[in-house]
Amino acid sequence: MEGTETNREKEIRQLAYRLWQEEGRPDGYDVQHWLKAETIWLEEHRPRSKAEKSKPVRSKRTTGRKSSQTQTTATPQ
Repeated sequence: MEGTETNREKEIRQLAYRLWQEEGRPDGYDVQHWLKAETIWLEEHRPRSKAEKSKPVRSKRTTGRKSSQTQTTATPQ
């Protein structure tokens, strides 16, 4: 288990370093970068349920089309 923890810390350290570089290498933000990197790492390594893995991602875009059931045509009289 020790190797796993060491690997976890190494990956978080590398991610925090990358975040620090991307933000222009500011002084005094080491804790913020570490916590952000840890949050990202935990999300990436979070166990997923079978339902989450197999659930397709669907777009929630709306279209201006009407359903064929709601469309009506006018009949001349």
